[in-house]
Amino acid sequence: MTDYFIYTLISGAFVAVASGLIGSFLVLKKMTLMSDALSHVALPGIALGVIFKFEPIIGGLIFLFLSILLIWRIENKTKLATESITGVLFVTALAIGSILISETDLLEAFFGSVENISSIQLLIQTIIALGIIGIVAKNFKSLMLVSIAPDLTYSEKIARTKLELLLLVLIALTISIGIGFVGVLLMSALSIIPAVTARNLSRNLKMYVWWSMCIATISLLGGIIVSYFTRSINPGVATVFISTFFFLISLFRMRK
Repeated sequence: MTDYFIYTLISGAFVAVASGLIGSFLVLKKMTLMSDALSHVALPGIALGVIFKFEPIIGGLIFLFLSILLIWRIENKTKLATESITGVLFVTALAIGSILISETDLLEAFFGSVENISSIQLLIQTIIALGIIGIVAKNFKSLMLVSIAPDLTYSEKIARTKLELLLLVLIALTISIGIGFVGVLLMSALSIIPAVTARNLSRNLKMYVWWSMCIATISLLGGIIVSYFTRSINPGVATVFISTFFFLISLFRMRK
């Protein structure tokens, strides 16, 4: 194994933990489809990164942040649901990205390509992942409350609007660091599938979050390893198969 491969695994582990952690909130808040659609918003930014030769993760992150602010602003000014606003941005960004980027680069953006992740991007992803984990750890109880029972935030004197914006920002950050590994189309394999599986396996919130992070980590690292040794299976696709395998196991366990 090369040093680069080891660095990729280390970065992937932190990214997966952050993705599983944020995914647990997404499932509780019933925002699973939104996160999947939101990942496509990064496509124009990725395309600009490819065109102008800068880190695609930076371009994707900028577009995601702008979209998050736009979604939050429109949601608070209108009666439109978050999913509806995200749907409009999703198809618009997908159309723009498909025009800007070549077919080869488009496929890599859709399904991920570990081989094309630079050492700088691995470092950026790791730092952002650690930041996400730290922020969630500091605000865990408040984020959990706004995800499970948002109406109770008023009685607890918690700024619900700010927390929801924080959660949207964390979702954007998580997507930006995950798409390099699994692509914009398969982001659910890192956030949603592990969290749904964890919910089937857990009896309390603490175990639910831990299971979500563990399954996401095993799935991504397994996907990277399978891709490295087979040289024919995309890491994003392999990650989907592994996470789905755990999900099927959780279904059988539920029946007992």
